[in-house]
Amino acid sequence: MNLRKLTLTAVVAFVFAGSAVAFARPPLNPCRECRIAYNVCMSESGGPQDDMVCESDFSACLIGAGCPLE
Repeated sequence: MNLRKLTLTAVVAFVFAGSAVAFARPPLNPCRECRIAYNVCMSESGGPQDDMVCESDFSACLIGAGCPLE
């Protein structure tokens, strides 16, 4: 019975530590979020016109987030 309690305690501690680490992550930088959205857009683009839309959206995102234009 003692081994069961020890195992249960270890599992509970592991789950608690995992959830604490998951919530302790800082949020993404808004400028980084713009870059990630741009990379996704470019990877899904179908040609030069789509690339221009990605560039335009990226610039608008950077301006809206107060980031320096790249």
